[in-house]
Amino acid sequence: MKKESRKKAKAEDVKICGLCGQMIIGDYEMVRTRRRTTMYFCKGMRCREAGSYEKRD
Repeated sequence: MKKESRKKAKAEDVKICGLCGQMIIGDYEMVRTRRRTTMYFCKGMRCREAGSYEKRD
């Protein structure tokens, strides 16, 4: 029998959604701004459709 090795998530591997602020599990979209800032969002803006974030003025 082979033992399955489980990989622990590193701090670099964890992505936080820019809209809802929750940890992204699964697919995500990456946006790189003109200032070379990298932002991550839930795939297809799922959090926006679900209404799980507060709208900003």
